[in-house]
Amino acid sequence: MSPGGLFRQPSSASSRARASAGQAAPPAGFWRRTRAYAIDWLLLAPIMAFVLRSPIATAWTAMLKLNSLLQDWLLDRLLDGSGPMPSPLALAEALMQDAPLLASVDALLVQVSWAVTQAVALAAGLAGLYFIGFEASAWQATPGKRWLGLQVVDLEGARIGWGRAGARFLAGGLSWLSLNLGHALAGWRKDGRALHDLIAGTRVVQGASVRRPAGGLPG
Repeated sequence: MSPGGLFRQPSSASSRARASAGQAAPPAGFWRRTRAYAIDWLLLAPIMAFVLRSPIATAWTAMLKLNSLLQDWLLDRLLDGSGPMPSPLALAEALMQDAPLLASVDALLVQVSWAVTQAVALAAGLAGLYFIGFEASAWQATPGKRWLGLQVVDLEGARIGWGRAGARFLAGGLSWLSLNLGHALAGWRKDGRALHDLIAGTRVVQGASVRRPAGGLPG
């Protein structure tokens, strides 16, 4: 296997020239990257809302049913007038002994869990298609990055492929799980690389500015 492993791109005169330009390009600034990311999510938000409307509606409906079920059960126990008002401990014991109620609660929780799982999977898949697809494309950038004149390249300044773009997207989860310290690395390091860039072997650089039509939107 050649140096660079599975992520290595085919070589040509034009690609080598672009790689040389990418290698010489200065790293993108932290706040410029942040603005580009915000633009991308502004573009993604309406698409996400449309795609996720069904599982979110399902989860919300199930939660409302669960809330109504528990409220009705509690009111029945508090207002039955058969004796003194039960203590919270007595209510908890009665709840745990009410098999039909627990079965209904379990069924509704399963609906909520499944709907939330669907929503998370759809959101991750859509975000993956967006970021991986654009960064591995001839643009070498998402619309937000392209609008601000940024590009994603490998350490030699060359265009990244699907494998490296996918690794970068997945490694982005670690940047979030580190309470955004992974993203903050881009502001602390001289080379402007975040944690997911270090893992995937990528850089975000200031490429050629994109010509904007007068009054136009990012393209």
